[in-house]
Formats: sequence, C-alpha cells, structure tokens
Amino acid sequence: MEVWVAYRFLHQTDENQLEKQFALLPAHITEPVYRYKNPADRKGRMISRILLETLIKKYFPYQGFSWDSYHKDSLSKPYFEESGIYFSSSHHEKMSVVCITAERTCGIDSELLKPVNPILYADFLHPKEKDVIISSEDHEKSFYEIWTRKEAVLKASGLGISCEMNSIDAHTDTVIVKGRSYYTVPLLLPGNLITHLATSEIITNFHLEEIIL
Repeated sequence: MEVWVAYRFLHQTDENQLEKQFALLPAHITEPVYRYKNPADRKGRMISRILLETLIKKYFPYQGFSWDSYHKDSLSKPYFEESGIYFSSSHHEKMSVVCITAERTCGIDSELLKPVNPILYADFLHPKEKDVIISSEDHEKSFYEIWTRKEAVLKASGLGISCEMNSIDAHTDTVIVKGRSYYTVPLLLPGNLITHLATSEIITNFHLEEIIL
C-alpha cells in the first residue's frame, strides 16, 4: 500500500498568499471554513484543503481533479465521488497535515504536545490504554501517542465519533475496530508534535513532504 503525506506549519505560511489561493476554491469548500471564528483553526483548515488539492493533482493527475465531486457521507466523513482516492487531514495551532491513498482507506491525526490531564479523558479510554498511561514514565506523551493513534484509526475506519471510543484499544500499532485490523505508524515531524497515520493495509511505500504554499 502506498501513502502520500504532506504538511505545512502555520507560522511559515504567508497569510495573504494563502487567502488568495483559498479564495479560488468553490464556495461550497470555502464558506464552511470561513465560518470558523478562531483564526488558527480557520487557517489550519484552509491549508489542509490546499494541501489536499496539491497532493491529488501532483500524484493523480489523470483524475481530472474537481472539488465538485467532494461530498460528506452520513457520518460526516469527506470523500471524492467515484475517484478511488481516500484521504484524511488533521490540523492544530502549529501545523496542517494531509494523507492520501488509492483504493484503501487512511486516517491521520496530529496533536501539539502540551500539558494535559489524562484523567479528564478517562471515559474515552480503553482499560488497557489507561494501564499503559499510568505505568509510563511520561504520562502526557503516552496519552498523546494513544490518542492520536486512536483518532487516526477512527478516521480510517470512517466511523469517527459514532463509535464508542473506550471500546477501542489503541495502545499498540495494530488496532482492531469492529473485527477489522488497522495499521498505525508514527510520523516524526519537526516540532513538539505527536502524529500517527493509520491504514487498512500495511504500508509498503511511504512519501512525506513539506509543501510550500
């Protein structure tokens, strides 16, 4: 299975250039993003859309890319109709990251490593995950490793928050969701970040790049 991943740091992105590029996208893509009030959140979503378009046009030029085929299913998972391309994105106040694959599902999640009390998330954690976090030397890092792995798998499965999160054990690289295996790998990106990629098959070819906008 081949996977392409692109990322961009928000602070390294020229806002005026970003606004110009994003304004060229169709209204059904731009308008939902413009509604977000938090500037970093809005900027992260804008970058994610442009990264997605850039990746598909670069590696799947024969697709005849068009945002007209962009839709969301009943669980709000976005997809391109009849394209055979699967994708996922994540963003926070520091970075946006996008992954794409052909014919197989993928999911990605990234979090900025910062102080957190894992106890506040206890209701969303599997008992084995709790044990791993409690027994680890670095509770916060262990929590984020499990959390990003779990979120990436849920995105790859297409279930999202419709699934009981505490029923999923994501303390190992292979995670089972409703009887199906998903394979996760950490992405070692610059900065104080924890990022995981999840796929429905084992990755055989992996491409990672920073895209300058």
